[in-house]
Amino acid sequence: VDSIAYVEAHGSGTPVGDPVEISALTKAFRTFTSRSGYCAVGSVKTNVGHLDAAAAVTGIIKTVLALRHRKLPPSLNFHQPNPEIDFPNTPFYVNTELREWPRNGLPRRAGVMATGMGGTNAHLVLEEAPEVEKRNFSSSPKLLVLSAKTETALDQATHRLAEFLQRDDSVNIGDVAYTLQVGRQSF
Repeated sequence: VDSIAYVEAHGSGTPVGDPVEISALTKAFRTFTSRSGYCAVGSVKTNVGHLDAAAAVTGIIKTVLALRHRKLPPSLNFHQPNPEIDFPNTPFYVNTELREWPRNGLPRRAGVMATGMGGTNAHLVLEEAPEVEKRNFSSSPKLLVLSAKTETALDQATHRLAEFLQRDDSVNIGDVAYTLQVGRQSF
């Protein structure tokens, strides 16, 4: 639990719901740590509002993107905490600005609190993907295979691929060739 630096909470924004959620998270974290104020907490609802059935998956997507970009996302429009939440005595703080997410010698980890309609609840822990190993491919030519249902669609796919390759020079062309040959449907 000490290695979890961010929790994407349900964050209902209600006077009762948020204190109950932070209390439950604190109780779970206190089983393993007595530290306070080290774990950022946020909710995608400050970005997009209540999403009903899509709330959990949206929180997961936000958290995966935070891990990918190595940034702790801010909670928008936060001015003061709910008076029923005693943040100084919890592991949590509300992150109010985009921050670098340091590794501190361990992989970045985040919790996602998914509270659904009708009592469908889950909590999961996500860990950043391992660094992609740079492979040394020979400088031999690579075959980029594109396939589409129409000539127009093929022209558009070709244009998008060319733009992508020109925009990102860190892409391994051997990986692109492999994915296009093995990971795409032929038409």
